[in-house]
Amino acid sequence: MAENHGIVSDPFTVTFIRIKAKQLCRRTDVSRSDLEDLQQEMKLYLLEKSHLFDPERGKVEAFVTTAVNTWVAMYLRQRERDKRRDANRSASLEGTHVMCEGDLLPLGETLLEEEGHRLLQTGFVSDIERCELRQDIEHILPKLDPADRKMLSLVAELGMRGTARALGISRRQVKNAMNRVRAQCEKAGLCPD
Repeated sequence: MAENHGIVSDPFTVTFIRIKAKQLCRRTDVSRSDLEDLQQEMKLYLLEKSHLFDPERGKVEAFVTTAVNTWVAMYLRQRERDKRRDANRSASLEGTHVMCEGDLLPLGETLLEEEGHRLLQTGFVSDIERCELRQDIEHILPKLDPADRKMLSLVAELGMRGTARALGISRRQVKNAMNRVRAQCEKAGLCPD
């Protein structure tokens, strides 16, 4: 029995669980922040089922693969089941009415602009700040290496992953280029942190 607990710490198991959790996090309905939780839940399930492993009947790799794939299938079925429940239906900002200062208003009208920026993780930029930012960009762009300038333009348009795909390079190379650009911006005093 104690030997079966080693299944969870087996190098194949650790790698396989990490890969499966990353695959799940690529789904649009699963957050990347769930990665560690998914890995932990897979390990827990494997630990619960480790008493079923018989080394005389098969290899650890086969047992782990089957058990983890079973957990993934159960997890996805449960998520689909939860989505179909009435409790998880979306609420329309215009179709939902709330009392605000004695009036019955659509929920969308009661939200402040700052709340929208908070939810979208964007910040309000005044016209003056936008003008200063434009001047700073015009100041730093000529100082950048032409390859970094092109990379910056592509990242602004396509994002890190899209740029890597478009140029046929790794995301690490794109990230390194962006770190060089950031270092030059910081050196010029253009980055707040």
